[in-house]
Amino acid sequence: MSHEITTRDNLFTVREPAWHGLGDVLTDYPSRAQAQAIAHPWEVQQEPIYRRVVTVTEDGPVETFTEMPGWLLNSRDDDQEPLGVVTDSYAPVTNTTLYDIAEAIEGAADGSVRFETGGSLKGGRKVWLLVRLDEPLLLPGDPNGATIPYYALQNSHDGSGSFRGQATMTRIVCDNTAQMADLDAQARDMEFVFRHTSTIAERIEDAKNALAGWRMAITAWHSTADRLVELALDDDQVERFVTEFIPAPPPHAASDRVMANVEDARNQLRFIISGPTCAEIENTGWGMVQASIEYGQHYRKAQSGESRFKRAYLDSSILTADAVELVHAIARG
Repeated sequence: MSHEITTRDNLFTVREPAWHGLGDVLTDYPSRAQAQAIAHPWEVQQEPIYRRVVTVTEDGPVETFTEMPGWLLNSRDDDQEPLGVVTDSYAPVTNTTLYDIAEAIEGAADGSVRFETGGSLKGGRKVWLLVRLDEPLLLPGDPNGATIPYYALQNSHDGSGSFRGQATMTRIVCDNTAQMADLDAQARDMEFVFRHTSTIAERIEDAKNALAGWRMAITAWHSTADRLVELALDDDQVERFVTEFIPAPPPHAASDRVMANVEDARNQLRFIISGPTCAEIENTGWGMVQASIEYGQHYRKAQSGESRFKRAYLDSSILTADAVELVHAIARG
């Protein structure tokens, strides 16, 4: 099962069902109590681990069990099912903590947090809670003017992953989308990893600071975008951007086919710059950045769908930074 949802897992979504058709589909945002009762009606607990020791005596082998120092078993408190073995320094993050942090980072009145989806995977080994932000993070670098609408909290009770908070565009409903949220947040530098040894108060404060930092970074990016909109480029400067953003190999160092591919790619970028998505900004620094993002995500050749997916999630920030730097260099002459 690619979704990794077992018969011991529960989840909810609001209004829009998950692609796999599982879970409770709610007509409106649930209260904290309702959401937790559906998605996480149990807690993680820790138990000592014992190993079997066989001692040979005159009367034959004697079997005893001795506690293993330094290790503990994480299990569910509802059906006692094991989740994973961890070191004794590993402080578990309870499911209740997910809700405490979700409410705290929004700073909203009781009952006003919008829980979008929530649930568990792999029998409870992984859990998540997705909140729709009251103030979405606006990303002017996206060619479609998109926003980051969600804040995700993900945790692993089996010790395989960290407890993390993420600003993401991905609506988590399964293991695949949980991994997509990881890639999305990491690519945008909008993932915060919590220390498993922290107190709940420290975790909440860290989460709030991370979200505030992301908002400040995006505000700074808005300022950059405003300056780029005002940065006028003539036709020669636009052409220089195209040829330097998609450079050609040195003369006589590549085949005619390679050179033709370079020119095809440049023509695609020229088409984007003069097309409807760059209307009214085609001769500005901002138009060049927008066009470079659109080219990288939708036109640039990829060997496979997987390559294109990884590029869109992992390389977009690098391409954007390159485009911004190039625009400033051209404007300086």
